[in-house]
Amino acid sequence: MAGFSKIYYKGKEIIYVDYQEQSEDEMITTATHLRDWLLSERKPHLRLVNITGAFAKPKFNQFIRRLGEETKDIPMKGAIVGVTGGKKALLIIYNKILGGSLKPFDSEEAAKEYLVTQSLN
Repeated sequence: MAGFSKIYYKGKEIIYVDYQEQSEDEMITTATHLRDWLLSERKPHLRLVNITGAFAKPKFNQFIRRLGEETKDIPMKGAIVGVTGGKKALLIIYNKILGGSLKPFDSEEAAKEYLVTQSLN
């Protein structure tokens, strides 16, 4: 089910942001739930984002940029699935140049393994 939730994997809490097949308005609603949680909790966390079948459009991209600015002081380790082809290459370059923190994976299982074996520090 798409949306914002907490999941547990190998005893660790992961914030799961599931945009699968969502429209732009639904994606903004999901991101709003994430923002609300981040700003209320303000704690380090593991984050898994799934964008399979979703397309980031300008309004959503602007929202996410603002979210990043509002929450840049909150430590997190992140993984993303659903990024393929040229978009995956662009994400890798973005991460290297601008310090982005969402590492792309081909499956949720691989992403979860990465998250639970990494330190937030």
